[in-house]
Amino acid sequence: MKPIIFVHIPKTAGTSFRKGADTYFGRSKICQDYGRVSPLTSPLIKKWASGEMDGWSFYQDFNRQGYQFLTGHFHASKYIDIFDAGQMITFLRDPVNRIVSEYNHKVRHQGYKDSFESFYRSRENINRQLRLVGQGNWSQLGFIGLVESFEDSLLLLNKKFGINIPILRQNITSNEVVHSRGLTNEQLSELRTLNAKEYEFYNCARTQFDWRLHLARNGACFTRGAATALESGYLKGWAMPEGGTEAALLRVKHNGEVVAETKASEYNPIYKARGLGRRGFIGFSFDLTDIKDLSSIEVVVARTGQPLPILSSLTRLS
Repeated sequence: MKPIIFVHIPKTAGTSFRKGADTYFGRSKICQDYGRVSPLTSPLIKKWASGEMDGWSFYQDFNRQGYQFLTGHFHASKYIDIFDAGQMITFLRDPVNRIVSEYNHKVRHQGYKDSFESFYRSRENINRQLRLVGQGNWSQLGFIGLVESFEDSLLLLNKKFGINIPILRQNITSNEVVHSRGLTNEQLSELRTLNAKEYEFYNCARTQFDWRLHLARNGACFTRGAATALESGYLKGWAMPEGGTEAALLRVKHNGEVVAETKASEYNPIYKARGLGRRGFIGFSFDLTDIKDLSSIEVVVARTGQPLPILSSLTRLS
């Protein structure tokens, strides 16, 4: 099987998942990237980071050493052009709950002394999940699970990749310095404002997860994809049904009414390079020049009704 690349976002049940992966694959098959100075980071990663090899040489050595799983606190962009994007996975968590959990972890285990407000106002902790996954990359990832639905996430992931990673619970504590339920209205408001982009991303990814779960329960196929750009009145994007090779049939709805239909079969070299399917023949474009109000536009999969995420604003530019 192709290796699985796990973007381990801090405090998103990643330790539990990684321990489960250790149990399934075996420790010798796990490659880790937790930063150049971390003792957890594998020698191969450190060798690559030192500049001793390029990306292709790293990829060759990774496979030669028999690794089947790569995990770490890295940005998806670091590996998305080395491994197929469809082999990349991550787990997300409600942004406020994740920030609270990471703050508690920093205080307990890393001696963090500043206030909770100082922590969540720090630039590195704002929209952190979105930045690690990448605003332009997240729809291309093969799987995005949710901490809030961890067991369902693992069941879906195992089914998709034909593996059997067990459910383990690690790194759980009840000794919290700050608790989400104890936050003031002012703190919650500031957190949600600072992380507004991440909440938009999280809610969009959650909708896609809910559809994946719904379709799986009904024996139907999930379609990866997104509407990614509005260029000169044309809505463009990509779509690829999982478990098949046929082009996805898509429909555009405006105010709930179907106004256009097309197959996602246009060629794009980026989609080919990232291994998204059909050798890159998965693009689509819809002519929306005659539609003045784009606020009620939807792109749905004709066979299932699954909506695709729309990653760009559909504001008409003059």
